[in-house]
Amino acid sequence: MHFMPEDEGYEEKLWPDGYKSVIREQLREEIVSLLRSGETLKNAHHRYTGQFSDFDRFLDRIADMLVIGAEKGGDEVFDDIVTAFLYELPLPEPRIYARYLFMSGLPEEVDRQLKQKVLDDYGRDEVFIHAFRVGYEDLYENFQEFIGVSAKSAAVGVLNGMDDMLTAVYRAFAVDGPLPPARRNPKRIKNWFVPKGSRKRDIPLSRRARQRRQMEEKDAENSNLR
Repeated sequence: MHFMPEDEGYEEKLWPDGYKSVIREQLREEIVSLLRSGETLKNAHHRYTGQFSDFDRFLDRIADMLVIGAEKGGDEVFDDIVTAFLYELPLPEPRIYARYLFMSGLPEEVDRQLKQKVLDDYGRDEVFIHAFRVGYEDLYENFQEFIGVSAKSAAVGVLNGMDDMLTAVYRAFAVDGPLPPARRNPKRIKNWFVPKGSRKRDIPLSRRARQRRQMEEKDAENSNLR
């Protein structure tokens, strides 16, 4: 059994992505401010004057690329979360990269707004509600904590996705190469299934769930002795 709810009248639906508005507006402003105040972009611009004669256009392009990277990082996190639902695995643990980060973390207000968007959108999503009830209720105190972990993971994914793009940009700078491609992902469609050949794997159980399982196993042993 997997965690996805039955949907007899299936029709193509999209996952919510309201958190991307925070990335495209508030986070982008922070990115532009940081890029403008540093020297790296100014030193690199002269190599790209043929394509960007004006520094502000060059800065805007790099900022757009980092925003796209951030959006993709968020998408990857939600893909990992849904994969965890499908395979009955623990939710992925959010881990920040340690590479080219020019932000030690998301700005406080951006972080707060992004997480709130996730809480608002996914806190009403039928897949997340169903997954919690059938697979994660014993692992978290309540549904809010469950969604909170997803929101934290999304924020970390946004930061890591931005770092991935920054890595590609710096590599281009290092070899005087063209800027790397940066294209937004298509809209994420709610399409779930257990892939062929997949195996059900046990999720870590809470103390209460372990006790219940032990009691069931003990009852089964006792019944065999009768």
